[in-house]
Amino acid sequence: MKFTLNKDKGLWKKIIKCTIAYEIGTIIVLIPQVSQNIGAVPYLVTLGTLFFNPSSTAGNEISEMCLNVMMLVPACIWVGIISYICTIYNSHIESSALYSNGAGIIAAIAFFISVFITAYLRLKYPRLFIPSLQGFIVPFFGLTKGIYSTEFNIMSILGIFYPVLIGGSIALVVNLAIWPETAAKVSETALGSAITSIYRVLEFIDVGILKECEVSFSDLTASKKLRQIIQTLDDDISKMQASRREAKYEIVISYYCPTWYKSLAKTLEGLSKNLYGFSLAVEREGQVISYQSQTQSEPNKPEQRTPRIDKHDQVITKRQTTDIIALATTNKVHGTKSRIEYKLISRLQSSVQPEIKTFVQICTAIILCICHRLQDNDAIPKQDTTNHVCSHHHSHQHDLTEAMQSLNQAKIILQKEYEERRAEPQEDHFLIYTVLFSLSQFGEKLIELERQAEGLISKRQSYGRFPRLFFPRVNFKKWIREAGENAKGERNPAERVIFEQHLDESRRRESRQSDSDEENRCGSVEKRISSESDWTNFDDQETTPLQNAPGSHVWNKWLHSFSEWVGTDPVRYAMKFTVTMELLALMAWLPITGVNELYNSNHGQWALLSAMVVFNFTVGSTALQCMFRVLATVTGAVAGYICILASNRNERPYALALLALVFQIPMWYTLLATKYPRIGFISLLTMAVINSTNYSDNVYQESLFAPVWKRSVTAFLAILVVLLVDQILWPVWARKMVRKNLSDLLIDTGIQFSKVVSLVCQENTQSYRYKATLIDAEYHTKALKRQHHLTCQMLTLAEMEPRITKASFPIATYRAILQHEQQILYWIEHLLVTQAYISKDVRRQIMYPMNAYRKELAASVHLYLFTLACSLRTKSALPASLPSAEISRKILQQRQAILWHENYDEIIQAEGSGVSYRASIDVEESNKRKEERSAENQIYWQTYAAGSVEVIVEQEAMGVLVAELMGQHVFKAATRDWIE
Repeated sequence: MKFTLNKDKGLWKKIIKCTIAYEIGTIIVLIPQVSQNIGAVPYLVTLGTLFFNPSSTAGNEISEMCLNVMMLVPACIWVGIISYICTIYNSHIESSALYSNGAGIIAAIAFFISVFITAYLRLKYPRLFIPSLQGFIVPFFGLTKGIYSTEFNIMSILGIFYPVLIGGSIALVVNLAIWPETAAKVSETALGSAITSIYRVLEFIDVGILKECEVSFSDLTASKKLRQIIQTLDDDISKMQASRREAKYEIVISYYCPTWYKSLAKTLEGLSKNLYGFSLAVEREGQVISYQSQTQSEPNKPEQRTPRIDKHDQVITKRQTTDIIALATTNKVHGTKSRIEYKLISRLQSSVQPEIKTFVQICTAIILCICHRLQDNDAIPKQDTTNHVCSHHHSHQHDLTEAMQSLNQAKIILQKEYEERRAEPQEDHFLIYTVLFSLSQFGEKLIELERQAEGLISKRQSYGRFPRLFFPRVNFKKWIREAGENAKGERNPAERVIFEQHLDESRRRESRQSDSDEENRCGSVEKRISSESDWTNFDDQETTPLQNAPGSHVWNKWLHSFSEWVGTDPVRYAMKFTVTMELLALMAWLPITGVNELYNSNHGQWALLSAMVVFNFTVGSTALQCMFRVLATVTGAVAGYICILASNRNERPYALALLALVFQIPMWYTLLATKYPRIGFISLLTMAVINSTNYSDNVYQESLFAPVWKRSVTAFLAILVVLLVDQILWPVWARKMVRKNLSDLLIDTGIQFSKVVSLVCQENTQSYRYKATLIDAEYHTKALKRQHHLTCQMLTLAEMEPRITKASFPIATYRAILQHEQQILYWIEHLLVTQAYISKDVRRQIMYPMNAYRKELAASVHLYLFTLACSLRTKSALPASLPSAEISRKILQQRQAILWHENYDEIIQAEGSGVSYRASIDVEESNKRKEERSAENQIYWQTYAAGSVEVIVEQEAMGVLVAELMGQHVFKAATRDWIE
């Protein structure tokens, strides 16, 4: 474990605040007059400063304390009622000849119910994660201690309730008094970082990519560096969105309401997406330019597929570069040299590079000016990231118009190149149009960002010069179902993944239900007002697979619903957790004389607390957390023992307080600044328990070292029970979940590709069929991104799991597959966006006649991904020959290019007829409009075509990696080149 000291000032401010709060809680417990009146478990005050520590925002602490009360009150009421019933039962045992251990049975059943419900809510509602820990403590102590008493003491229950709130209040006061941090401030800082990251990307494109002394995009090293910078931008965008969501759920004091930033954040996300598409096109264009340079230098070399080396140095097949060799051999034909130059992508890229560079430079200056404008109006904090000066009151509308005109000029240059040669569109040229399209979309988003920034500033000016208090206005049920972003180390990666996966499944079910209701309503209206027969066609009716056909009886449906509920993650997690806790607390209820006293006299509840913090969803993560638990328990116990030795139990409290202050600083650092937060968290928790238990009056007549070894032994025994139950009841391995989730993701990706491709097959974009498909595709675009994100998180868990009989888990290969999947998802979304720009005439004359070929292409892509998915799901080898979609795509592309070439003049005339109908427009202006319109048609058509090319390239690269993972059947008849 490599240890490096973090120099972040913000981090050390949080550590100082947490240390002060924890120290205050420790000192309060050391005061005899106070500790005697703060409940049966005094160290819960210190634990309150740990659970609600000041490392997060003040609003988050307040909300967590409110949720804590919401979880504690029902638990206290339930435990209080059961305890009272137990005392009544015990008082009537002799007079009524009742079973002597009846109270133990009652307490055990009530314990099971309480823990199960709390654990179920813990996973079902992620916002209740930390409050549920407090909810567990109430039955842990309340239903295992004093259950055989004949007198009921309500303070034994309330003594677990209010000490934690006292500790939380201390942490809140410290947070408000020392370097107060609000959600609004965090959100505004994240927004400023995102804008600055966009500026840095544009600056690198201007300096590192668009080099004047070299061929554009030929530097592959610069392209990879651009991807890395954009990855940093994506991280900043994710932090911005997360902090903005948190801010709208809190009470904030700011100049701006957190909800006002929503449109601004969405636009920044769009800018990041366009830059990502630009980087993909640039990287691929550089590879093509390098290959074409080699091919041009060796014109008689036989035609071959283009190799591509990705970041893992794997050779991946790519599309054929067509016609270059054939043209090079016909050098006797007049004008061949210019045609060859036209075929080379470097020739076209160089012709439009000045216009692209001008556009990027103007955008760089504008984004910097927007940043300064927001800083001066307190919308984002000031940052010393740049030394540039911008005129704050300058309107950028003229500059943005000039930038867009520069791009339009680049499009016209390419259009003239095309018209002069009357050539058919080439695959490699699609990348240039993709670059121009991405930049055009970026320019439009930048115009929108400028308008939204001015609107945001005007809102602040209309409300006055001083900050205001903004209250959250959100649905409570929706809020508790969102995973909190301020997890301060208490939540482990496995639980975060499962939480988000459960939320994603809930969103899918709700979306399917709402889509179904909307479809029913809209379908009935459509039948009344439209003569289309789309929705009455038998082929369009969905059928239920026979294996999923519902039963015909009521009890069938009830059992089906119950089995589905039992199969959900929250239920299985709650059941495993409850069984574990029931086994660990079994000594408290066994009908054996003296066992209950033995359990309570030796801190048997500590085993429950240990299991509570190590029990995870996956087997591997649980084992890893158990290891961390042992290490952290020993560390915290030793630190607490040293503190007690120095203070000689309760003779020198100042020595104990001083050493606790010294020891907790590295523990807080481990919690807040390392990849192992659980070690710091458990160490702090254990040290507080040891200090408080040993310092108070020696109720159990223990030696100073007794709580230390008892704490360690109970933790070890709890770990054994946890590992045993986790292996027996529904064991979940992260490796299996990775393969399952990745398999589902690939299948859903193939379906999404087919769905998106079907949109361009429809001539009428105003039909209900088109609109319904478009809405569904847009929704699943977001769903697939979430699915990809969850799979990446689960892959991190798989790396932690031990593999006893095999080599280390091939995480690098899986990451490469997910990287290709991410790029496939981008290109599918690219198809979805660009198809909307294709005109009606182009659809009718170019797209619609090729629907049969496009259907074959979609089927081939889907089948390819389905084959990969089945191999991953079943761990079986791939077939010797995969059903590549390259041939289907080439046939479609060639026939479509021919149609475009034949109908080009007619399309241009149809598109230009709408421009020159006004007499007020002169001939020159009319021709200019036609020229621009023609260039726009070219960019939309060719950048759409690039999407299909890149999807197939990426999926074939993915197939190579899956073959490495799962193997591939090989036999000579399929692999040998019989022609040679």
